[in-house]
Amino acid sequence: MKKSTKTIVVLLLVLSIGIYAVQIGIFHDWKDTAFYMLQDWAFLPIQIALVTVVVGKIINDREKKERIEKTRILTSSFFSDLGNELLEAFVPEISNRTEIAEIMSPNVQWTKEDYEKAVAALRNTPPILQCSGTDFEHIKTIFAEKRMTLLVISSNPSLLEHEAFTDMLWAIFHLNDEFSYRGDLTQLSEPDQYHLNVDAQRVLSETMINWLCHLEFLQKEYPYLYQLEVHRNPFAASAVHA
Repeated sequence: MKKSTKTIVVLLLVLSIGIYAVQIGIFHDWKDTAFYMLQDWAFLPIQIALVTVVVGKIINDREKKERIEKTRILTSSFFSDLGNELLEAFVPEISNRTEIAEIMSPNVQWTKEDYEKAVAALRNTPPILQCSGTDFEHIKTIFAEKRMTLLVISSNPSLLEHEAFTDMLWAIFHLNDEFSYRGDLTQLSEPDQYHLNVDAQRVLSETMINWLCHLEFLQKEYPYLYQLEVHRNPFAASAVHA
């Protein structure tokens, strides 16, 4: 406990004792004073319960909501600087892209339940990637160009409140590490290519889930930006069949 806090506590106790002393001195009835003192003490646990449990939970929930809102800003920065480019690079290499495009088709009529269903569908039907060494070199270049963006975003403590976003970043950093271990990605062995496709698949799945969460937020808070994102949807039929 800080010295200033201790001083305040002592002063309050002295003030309370002083008020009780004045009350007894004026009314000369220590029994009533003791009676009401005990009543106050009896109500004290209820006050503590109300303040620490009920009010404390309300404050904590509000603070948590504010922290989550801050992560939405990080999400927007991620997709505007890296995420959308990453999705556009991956989409042509998805072998089940027609099926994925049906899931990744948000519109203004979508509700919270629609986004939850889409996320659940992605977990049941993940994208299947068939990237070549040339594709991996392209992804590696994107990571290198956006390295500072990744470092700045990942260093933000607000990410602790956003597990899905953190999982996506871990997947990206892991894939980038795998790239750095292998040197020339155009000369991969078949097992290495398979392994990198599995890692890239995880990156894509996590990025797609966060993209849906990002659009849900935009739809609620920034309708105009939401329409722009839906318009440039990399999973739209025109993009998928390009």
